[in-house]
Amino acid sequence: MRAALAGLLVLGACCVAVAPAASAQPVTPKSASAFRDSVGVVTHSVYYDTAYGDWNRVVARLDELGVRHLREGVYANPAPRWRDWNERYYRAVELAAAHGIRFTFGVNPPGAGTGTLDQVLAVVGGRLRNAAEAIEAPNEFDKYVGGRRWPSVLSSYGRDLHRKAKALRSLRGLPILGPSFATVAGPSRVGNQGKWLDVGNIHPYTGGLSPDPRHIKAELARAGVTAPNKPVWATEAGFHNAMHAPKGEQAPVSEAAGAVYMLRTFLEHFDDGIRRTYAYELLDEKPDRSGRNPEQHFGLLRNDFSRKPAFNALRNLLTVVGRDDRRPSLRPLQIGLSGRTAGVRRLVLQKADGTYVVALWRLASVWDRDRRRPVGVAPRSLSVELPGARRVYVADPISSAGERKLRKRRGGVRVALGARPLLLHVTRR
Repeated sequence: MRAALAGLLVLGACCVAVAPAASAQPVTPKSASAFRDSVGVVTHSVYYDTAYGDWNRVVARLDELGVRHLREGVYANPAPRWRDWNERYYRAVELAAAHGIRFTFGVNPPGAGTGTLDQVLAVVGGRLRNAAEAIEAPNEFDKYVGGRRWPSVLSSYGRDLHRKAKALRSLRGLPILGPSFATVAGPSRVGNQGKWLDVGNIHPYTGGLSPDPRHIKAELARAGVTAPNKPVWATEAGFHNAMHAPKGEQAPVSEAAGAVYMLRTFLEHFDDGIRRTYAYELLDEKPDRSGRNPEQHFGLLRNDFSRKPAFNALRNLLTVVGRDDRRPSLRPLQIGLSGRTAGVRRLVLQKADGTYVVALWRLASVWDRDRRRPVGVAPRSLSVELPGARRVYVADPISSAGERKLRKRRGGVRVALGARPLLLHVTRR
């Protein structure tokens, strides 16, 4: 959980820090279904003494949210006293899988008491195979295990994980994610592990700041140390709302600011090439009325399952983007943007029905993390040139998934872009 790096990096064509445009240019979109596939969330199904113990209700909220990718631990201790505990866990996973949800299963470090590596892989490749879509090396080993020898222990364990998983026919096709790190120096201490993993892994917490391209570029560079030339997933990213937490490494944000930053996170990460991002986490685990414990306030849902603004915003974003899994045949969209465009970001997605979703958002902070209060962001009037568009609708996912038709003038539309991301739904028929 590190503070974000400030600044701006101009990146690829389909989502850039936009300079004033004299005229519309063809932009090759990205797949809307691929964006939807990039969205995941962390859950803790075995935290039976927390709100996660009501797993039926958890799955109902996941259905509402529209997220189909979970990150969980995997457990296989065969001792008789763990039999009922394990069975409850297996049934929870199977219930979610029956609703179309798939899991990235994180293995625990050696000696954790949750089963040997062989036992864990047998469970993933056996009873839970229908639910599995990836296997992840141990989480933040540098923080939770540590010691002088942790880099060599982690490297050896990663090699065993890769060798054993790839040797099992039942696990064929499942990618192996590398380990995540809690410290900046963690990747360099472990070094190149590319031979033993398929996907790099980062936890790009921003420390209560808005996500921006420079911070993500630095995180991807760190991932490149252990996973050179590999795709990268962010298996944790998020913001907590413990407004009275002691000053420390991870500053709180309000629920309203968290909604804006959570949407920006998924849009920015997808733009910058992060294949999947898991929000940390779905649910506030235990009550904390004092608001002093950050670990109890990372959820998209409050402890009583009521929806925070971030939950509603993400649900609305996914609704507008669409839940059709078909991959479209990508066709360029003529688009230009003019006005005060410094710090404005743009992402063009194409849906399976041939229409487009153009996401626009700002890098401007909406929260003063030192004074712990909102920061006003004055709207900017922007001209969006769309000469080939027949109809253009706008949605504000922070408020709802509802779309409002915009009036086209001279081949384009005007929008007022403030702190909240906007979605333009563009048809060409």
